[in-house]
Amino acid sequence: MFENLNLQEKFYVLYIYFILLGIVSDALFYAIIGVQYLNYVSILDALVSPFSLLTNNWKLALMLAVFFYFIYIYITKWSYKIYKKFRDKKWYKKVYNIEKLDKVYKNIEEKKNLSQGILFMFFIMFISMRLGMGLGTYDKMKNKKFKPNYSLTFKDNSTKEIKLIGQNSSFIFYLEKNEKVVAVTPISDNIKQIKRIPKKD
Repeated sequence: MFENLNLQEKFYVLYIYFILLGIVSDALFYAIIGVQYLNYVSILDALVSPFSLLTNNWKLALMLAVFFYFIYIYITKWSYKIYKKFRDKKWYKKVYNIEKLDKVYKNIEEKKNLSQGILFMFFIMFISMRLGMGLGTYDKMKNKKFKPNYSLTFKDNSTKEIKLIGQNSSFIFYLEKNEKVVAVTPISDNIKQIKRIPKKD
């Protein structure tokens, strides 16, 4: 299906795909830590969110890329070799529906529905990753394990040392010291400076 679309149609599908990916993944992440994120997000924020997350955390991006690569290789090559090797075995036919597997692997050979499969796999992996991040953040919040990593300077020149949880084009999400509830503050006409606190050796 995706392969039969023209360039403009593919661009539109990917545009909708990344908006949905950004909205769903961020909504789940922030819901776990008690924030109704949909009240603070714009279409542009949702679109750039997956790219922003991965470009700001190269270790996470590398881990996701390696994991995704091995899953892709397994589906397109390794599992197919296993299937070809055992296809005619009696025990294999009892365990698996050979007719369905024939259709599946024929589509893989002809690269039919491969793009949809890749996009679906990435969606599931990214959502799972954000759920894990949300649960990890919630656990640290509950046990007050966070240390301030940013300093906020407001328009009235007052300052706060905070643990930055996230940020989009309009709002910043953070924890104050010894707090268990995420604060949400508008950036425009409110915050003068956001400065990272250097790590102590």
